[in-house]
Amino acid sequence: MSKIVTEKTVIRTEKTEREPMSSIAEASILLRQVAEPRPVGDTVKAAITRASRRVSRFLMQPMTSGRAEDIWRRQARLIRAEEMDAIRKAAGTDREVQEAKNVLAEIDARIARLEALLIQDADFHSDQVAQARKALGNMDRPLD
Repeated sequence: MSKIVTEKTVIRTEKTEREPMSSIAEASILLRQVAEPRPVGDTVKAAITRASRRVSRFLMQPMTSGRAEDIWRRQARLIRAEEMDAIRKAAGTDREVQEAKNVLAEIDARIARLEALLIQDADFHSDQVAQARKALGNMDRPLD
């Protein structure tokens, strides 16, 4: 069995890694992810407030900062099902938006490389540029 040492110097074995996480611990971790990205010099209070506002979009009644702080610090006694669903949705949408931004940045970088190749020798690289235009043809975005 391998041992993993975490920040708090708690030793965990492979067996404990497979045990299910409590809903409070999961909610706390997800709430911290919802608060990302955190700018330099950001306070914990500001991060908690930001997370509570983002989660509130998915709730019928807005999540108070005090409730978000209890979840953040793992002091909540229980997590209601609608709260957990909202926290998961908020964490999922943030992740999806970030992944979409990364894909768009990769496409933009690829287009820039292909345009640079086209400028160097249009006849030699025309096949690659044509393939890129064909692949991006379904998008509402011009290559030129």
